[in-house]
Amino acid sequence: MNHRDRLQRREELETQILQQRIDMAMALRDWREATAPIDRGWQRLTQWRTAFYALGGLAAIRGIRKPRSTGKLMGKLLTGMMLINRGRVAYRILRNRRA
Repeated sequence: MNHRDRLQRREELETQILQQRIDMAMALRDWREATAPIDRGWQRLTQWRTAFYALGGLAAIRGIRKPRSTGKLMGKLLTGMMLINRGRVAYRILRNRRA
């Protein structure tokens, strides 16, 4: 392999590396766009971190003092949250059908 061939091969490799960098940048942008809702949700949760700690502490104290009623209460809360979520999904589906 002579000097000219090596220079040509080097240019080909540099072009390939540049294209790979461009592809990586585009993939990173797509990744950030795809995960943006998750990131926003996580930011909202971290804003309320102290309140969640306090509620967790209160739930733990109640769970120690009255474990049976606390379990029933947690079950009712979970059922209520699931019903609210199902209602929101059903509302979105109905709203999209009308549009």
